[in-house]
Amino acid sequence: MKLLIFSNTNSIKDLGKPTPIKRLLPEWYKRAEAHFIDKRNGEQAPGLKACVPYMDVMISGYAVVTPFDIYVSKTESGELKIGWNGPQDSSSFVGERPMELGHTMPRPAGHLPNHLSWKGEWGWKAPRGWSILLTHPYNRFDLPFTTTSGLIDSDKFWANGNIPFFLKEDFVGTIPAGTPIAQLIPVKRAAWKAIYDQSKLDEYVRQGEAARLKETSYKRKSWVRKEYN
Repeated sequence: MKLLIFSNTNSIKDLGKPTPIKRLLPEWYKRAEAHFIDKRNGEQAPGLKACVPYMDVMISGYAVVTPFDIYVSKTESGELKIGWNGPQDSSSFVGERPMELGHTMPRPAGHLPNHLSWKGEWGWKAPRGWSILLTHPYNRFDLPFTTTSGLIDSDKFWANGNIPFFLKEDFVGTIPAGTPIAQLIPVKRAAWKAIYDQSKLDEYVRQGEAARLKETSYKRKSWVRKEYN
């Protein structure tokens, strides 16, 4: 078993403690269908919960979460206003970067141009040879923001750092404490090279056909359970 060590040296302490992201599954996924009736042919078909790769990415790794409620509003002139109810030394939890920083980076569609960042309250140390992929929580298009992605060699660098994000342009309201703002997935470093080989094409076609005919084929024969606790 590998250990990912989280550390927080400031006075916020346990607020916003990173947690296994499997504990933060959204209600829409919990309510999702395992099967449905396909109106095109009247037959039962596998639903969202039957897709193991979709499920797997949503429960893999750890979540960085908001340590307290975040309040988003706009002034009469339309300027963005962000506040929160954290302790006194959290006055810079959400910051705005200069527009010149990353000005060539396209903003996600439907988001404000403001280049915002979450203050990194926690750092993490990975085992030797492992990096950490930090990204927007996978498949969480329901969140009112989009976090940018980065790959950190966290076995060598594990200081806390700010996490950039963009806010959806039509959002005003509260982002509750405990909302996942980034997903952390350990990645083992190795040298890779792509090759292109058609000799396995028959096996590729056969596996694909089996998966279509029997929805549990991938889960029974190929899937490996991952553990993040």
